[in-house]
Amino acid sequence: MDTPYNFVSHIIGVHGPRRAGSQAEKLAQHFLAEELNTFCDRVEVQPFVAALTAKFGSLRIFSLLYVAALMLPVLSLPLALAVAAVNGAVFMGHFVMTGTWLDFLFPKEESCNVVGTIEPTGPARRTLLFAGHMDSTPEFIWWYWFKDWGIRMMMVSGVSFLLLPIYYAVAWPLGAEVWLSAPWWGFVAASPFALTFFFIHGTRVVEGAQDNLSGVAVAHAVGKRLAKERLSHTRIVVVSFGAEETGLKGSAAMVERFGKELQATPHHLINLDGILDIHNMFVIRSELSIGVTHDNALVARVAEAFERNGLPPKLGTIPVGGTDASSFSRNGLSAMSIVGLPMDSLHPTYHTRLDTIDCLTPSTMDRMVDVLVDMAHDWDSKE
Repeated sequence: MDTPYNFVSHIIGVHGPRRAGSQAEKLAQHFLAEELNTFCDRVEVQPFVAALTAKFGSLRIFSLLYVAALMLPVLSLPLALAVAAVNGAVFMGHFVMTGTWLDFLFPKEESCNVVGTIEPTGPARRTLLFAGHMDSTPEFIWWYWFKDWGIRMMMVSGVSFLLLPIYYAVAWPLGAEVWLSAPWWGFVAASPFALTFFFIHGTRVVEGAQDNLSGVAVAHAVGKRLAKERLSHTRIVVVSFGAEETGLKGSAAMVERFGKELQATPHHLINLDGILDIHNMFVIRSELSIGVTHDNALVARVAEAFERNGLPPKLGTIPVGGTDASSFSRNGLSAMSIVGLPMDSLHPTYHTRLDTIDCLTPSTMDRMVDVLVDMAHDWDSKE
């Protein structure tokens, strides 16, 4: 593919939407592997198995337990507290922080990562990984129909899951009557918003042009450029993760399988996700809900490359959700993400049917290729 834009157009035209674990995701990954074979020294397709439906399938469990915890005070407040506390804790650990607590309840399915490696002309003293994810998500129907209000409804539900056990824990030792109390009615009023979790996905799988073929396309183009402009002491690795939308499963599988190797020598992951808007291109230094802070030195290097190329860097924090970089950072590996979406509001294309090739700007992706190629050359030249 001669440009990142054409790469995205081809994947969508041939393979369409690529739900994690689907044949379309697999075929798209194998197509990328064939492309990487034209300029990489070696290419690997790395299959893995994971509970790909566990993250979002668990939301129905949390919703039902929340309703149960609302009803239980009529029988036993301690029992209601226990149910609400377990529900809130597991919701936080499994869903919000992208854990695997409930994965054992869901079937294992296969996905795969694709890794293409370009060796330097001399001894490798560091490895730079440029990555995106191939899979696309089922549509978040509430976000499509209600935009920012869809997120607010989900936030109300999630906060209710977490606050209900706190209310019960305060009320119990005080001997307060919680059944039919004013706060209890407040939690009851919030309960219909649990429908936004229970029915979070529609039947449509989005095309995923910006989220995240744009990231894969930029990583592919960076690798192709640097295969022609071989660096002296910097190994370049192009990575396409599978099953990111189901809880960062591909990046977690890579860290689990190759973690010791990644820690043994300097590896630095530059993850690309949603390379959409050059005016909202954020250098991500932390991911709040997952609880990770990325490598400050790597963030600084990427920010410097932005500045050298006339892009004032915007340092950002992802408030809710996460990227594949968090799988690396939470395991002590050097990583960060670049995200080209606003951080303070929902972009209309994000996880909706509007995420098509029409939302992309070729010059934005081309510009990011230039920035990242420059960063790699600069880092290599300062050895």
